[in-house]
Amino acid sequence: MLPLQWVAVTQDIWFWAPPKPIGDGIDYEAIGFELAQGHGWATHFSDGKWRELYLAHDPVGYKAILERPGPIVADTNRPPLFPAWIATVYAVVPRGPYSSAIIRLSLAASIAIGCALFATWGWCMAKKSPSPWMRQYAFWVAWFTMVVVFTERNLRNYATDFLTEPFALMGFALFSLLIWHGMHRASVRWMVGAGVTFGMLIHCRSAFVLWLPLLPILFWIGWAETTESKANRWRLFTAFSISLFVVVCPWWIRNILVLRDIQPLGTKGTITLLGGYCDESWSNGGEWQLAPEKALREKVLAGVDLERVTGPELVDTEKRIAKEASQQVQHWIRQNISRLPELCIRRVITEWNPYSGKSLVFKLLAMAGVVGLWFHDRRTLLWLIFPLIANTIVVAGTYSLGGRFLIPTCGCYYLLVAIGSIFLLSEAIRIFGMPNRQHGKA
Repeated sequence: MLPLQWVAVTQDIWFWAPPKPIGDGIDYEAIGFELAQGHGWATHFSDGKWRELYLAHDPVGYKAILERPGPIVADTNRPPLFPAWIATVYAVVPRGPYSSAIIRLSLAASIAIGCALFATWGWCMAKKSPSPWMRQYAFWVAWFTMVVVFTERNLRNYATDFLTEPFALMGFALFSLLIWHGMHRASVRWMVGAGVTFGMLIHCRSAFVLWLPLLPILFWIGWAETTESKANRWRLFTAFSISLFVVVCPWWIRNILVLRDIQPLGTKGTITLLGGYCDESWSNGGEWQLAPEKALREKVLAGVDLERVTGPELVDTEKRIAKEASQQVQHWIRQNISRLPELCIRRVITEWNPYSGKSLVFKLLAMAGVVGLWFHDRRTLLWLIFPLIANTIVVAGTYSLGGRFLIPTCGCYYLLVAIGSIFLLSEAIRIFGMPNRQHGKA
């Protein structure tokens, strides 16, 4: 997988460039830069030293970014993991084309490692399956998954910008392996590893915090039809939970101290939700829209002198924006409560786009995989379907984001596609009497 991902990213026109002038990449890079300077998780868009990279590359293309005024201000909007990695790269390779290339190579490597881990997890589940059918095809589950990944050009595109999806893909694949082994081996050590990994996932993509109420279902899936004692189950669950919160609590405490308010998750989630509960989102199939947040920011910042405002004052301004965003979201929900069920459905439909060509074939194969596992190994089906359902629930309750929510768990989907392909081939062999390993030579 690694050569494929690296060759793909090196051929992209953005390989040596700074983050693209659209999306979240510039914010992550700005925080990573300040962190590398010893200023902590903060942004300072008017800093001449930070602006040099963008001015040298394309002063016209980054004009809107370079015109941002304001002092250095502590950031609670972005999770800390990816900026920390950017700062680490800058500590080794000076900020510029080479460091940008290294960051993109690391993102491509994360995609390769994540997909390989998913294939490994599929092989492990198949080898340990109580179903002879699954055990017979364990090797092919892994390799069919890799074939599917090789065809997914859209996945490789996530390595071209400074986004968190590749790290989240790798992290969720590792989490899946760790928690699956932890439950099968009743190992506290493996469960601690799973808890730490999920905590890092929250630090990578804040949306994973919405999974916390759903995680007990995952434990129920893992322990269904097992002989593990109740006391041992609680011991493993406690080890997982403590390790998870040990990882996330320092960042949450830091946000509370920065904001001087009980907002451990920062202000980003509340503000961003405005783009999912608005008329613009309704008109665009539940897709997140920037316009409402942009209008709110312009309204609030109109009364702020960005040339003289201090960092703490901007933090208070961000809190005010978050408060007004929350009020607008609540008002929109009250005014459109009868449309909420349809809005949730629209979001899910939009997030799982497209429904034609190769994507449609994959969806049909994944459905075949569900059918095949229903007949042969329902435990594995639950393991693979839970992450996809959890992600879909998060999308339904927040907003669609061009398929980005699905990327961390896409390995589960690819495994279902692979198993569906194997199931259809094995059924064709059985029905048409073609030779296979069970029936010998014709």
